[in-house]
Amino acid sequence: MNITPKPNFIQVFSGECWLKDNKTTYITDEKMKDEAYTIEINDGETIITSKGEKGKYYAELTLAQLERAGKTPLCKIEDEPEFAYRGFMIDSARHMQTIDEIKAYITAAASFKMNVFHWHLCDDQGYRIESEKYPNLNKIGSYRKCHGFKSDNMEPYGGYFTKDEIRDVIAFCKEKYIDVIPEIDMPGHTCAIIASYPELTCRSNATVEVATDGGIFRDILCAGKDSTLEFCYGLLDEIADLFPGEYIHLGGDEAPKARWCECADCQKRIKDNNLKNEEELQGWFTQMMIAHLRERGKKVICWNESLHSGLIGKDDSIICNWMDRKNYCSDFANKGGKVIAEDFYHYYLDYEYGMTPLKKTYEYNPYFDGLNSEGEKNILGVETPIWTENVKNFDRMSYMCFPRLIAVAEAGWTRRSNKDYADFKVRVENQRESLASLGIKQADKKCWDPGVLVRGKIILGRLKSILNPQAILVFLFPNKNIDL
Repeated sequence: MNITPKPNFIQVFSGECWLKDNKTTYITDEKMKDEAYTIEINDGETIITSKGEKGKYYAELTLAQLERAGKTPLCKIEDEPEFAYRGFMIDSARHMQTIDEIKAYITAAASFKMNVFHWHLCDDQGYRIESEKYPNLNKIGSYRKCHGFKSDNMEPYGGYFTKDEIRDVIAFCKEKYIDVIPEIDMPGHTCAIIASYPELTCRSNATVEVATDGGIFRDILCAGKDSTLEFCYGLLDEIADLFPGEYIHLGGDEAPKARWCECADCQKRIKDNNLKNEEELQGWFTQMMIAHLRERGKKVICWNESLHSGLIGKDDSIICNWMDRKNYCSDFANKGGKVIAEDFYHYYLDYEYGMTPLKKTYEYNPYFDGLNSEGEKNILGVETPIWTENVKNFDRMSYMCFPRLIAVAEAGWTRRSNKDYADFKVRVENQRESLASLGIKQADKKCWDPGVLVRGKIILGRLKSILNPQAILVFLFPNKNIDL
């Protein structure tokens, strides 16, 4: 049957019907889980059973797919998701999308039963949220001097979403039972913030511009100044007021400590708080933000680098595992911490199909290595991001994300024992027309799983395009000020 993600139980009977001709009956069962549903398709009647509106919504998404496929077999479907968290992330910092494009993407993701929109709204290359509290974030931080990212367009690039636009997106998501989680990256990936308010950096009289290229930048927020903490509290208060959801993502990834190593204020903070090193200083800084948001009734999500300090406990933050070489995430989950599987090598959609074929994405196991039986219980779910350094328009974004996003959606909903890649390819190709109606141009089948030679050529080409000698130095020596 042409349903994606694949339901976890289907029993097919003899006979067919046209769903549009059926009477629909709704039954409430308080014993069911919130997202679970059953559908009984009889000749002349369709019966939907759920606990409430959320389960009913997912049942109707399933029926919509069946109806598009034509005559439907008489059947019974019993369904509920494998994971509670089924997320997708859009990076609007490097390149922005229009509100209509974001809504189209949300609609597509929702149709495959995804339920979390992680919105990456600030980074080194731009701050994308209207700020009344800190207006320089928009006057300066929302614009870079040129398009950048190897573009020959030297015109200024930028913009930001107004609070009313963001509220509109939040309301749109609510109708589709999608939670919106904003990401305010700190202490790293903050060139746009520092360009707006230079006093937030460790270096006095330093000139930091909104970045025009990708990479990892040494200038991060100074954790030694009380004024930095107060600024971050104020910024997070504004975000908490705007976004009604339970969670705020604090980033925490790729924060080189070279400036902190040479900063008298940061070194004093380390000494005054009996911290061992700069890594623990980041843990301390993150804990201060967590405590502040907790007072606002908010919970925190961070990238896996936040675990490096050893100061983030299982009740402090949910962790996104994107690239964890030392099994911090499995240890964290095994001890009771909650983790989201977001593996770089399988779920990052901004890398060509030659680097991350559809089959590779589909077959990834979210229960990653190092988990014991208790740790597996603490995997909240899956998330797939689209970073936009090299994704400059919506057509390219659509091509990169579909159908790989659908593969992640199926991992979030369908038990691994029910998954089958050959069957998935047939079902997902049948979604092409409905995606096109949203303005989403799914990648052609011939692009999904390139051969070895094609993959090798694509990988070499991508490596050549992204290698930045200065960025490599920062990555290899994050605590040293080494410049070419």
